[in-house]
Amino acid sequence: MLSTAAPDPEKTTRALRAHFARHNRQVLLLAVGTLFAAAALWSVLYVVCCWLLVLASTAVDRPLRGIPRGFGMVFLVAALCALIYAWIDHRLTPNERARDDKSLAEIFADFVLAIPRMTLAVGGTLAAWQRLSETDLAQAAGFLHRLAAATRLPMSGVRLEIPDPAAATRILFALQIAQIIDSQREGQEFWLKLNPLRPAALRLTRASYADA
Repeated sequence: MLSTAAPDPEKTTRALRAHFARHNRQVLLLAVGTLFAAAALWSVLYVVCCWLLVLASTAVDRPLRGIPRGFGMVFLVAALCALIYAWIDHRLTPNERARDDKSLAEIFADFVLAIPRMTLAVGGTLAAWQRLSETDLAQAAGFLHRLAAATRLPMSGVRLEIPDPAAATRILFALQIAQIIDSQREGQEFWLKLNPLRPAALRLTRASYADA
């Protein structure tokens, strides 16, 4: 049941601003954590490669007195090539859902590209950072109140609420990635509705927890 209180877009705008600030802090913390984890794994991999080099030199009866001076550069070049390969692989196969019928080559590639993919994930995580202007936030607040009143809206009708196509795309993407709204397809139409797990400050109704 909808709230009998008059909609307060300014309050909703403030709630959105605070929610996106929390969202961006979480994105930053996750990106930094992933970066440190990737750096640690690269360091471990370098140590393992040095150990294997020394082990191999001992096996052929030519033990090394130290790590060759150019080995670090060779490792950096190999790491860069692995990053490029992982980036190309991601571009060619963007669907990363797990499959049960992987070939031996794909399993080997998953093993080899584990650290490069983690490194590239830092950029993907930062892509979730959202920066909406005050105008965007005000439009988003108005749209959320309209969506709460209608329960759901067709994607094709968003232009009636947010006339500027670029702003509409930007706002819808931000609201979805911040888990404030959801979209679902029915036939040839995509429908938008409020995410039932959105923050309490963005409930906008007096209904139950799953009011959307």
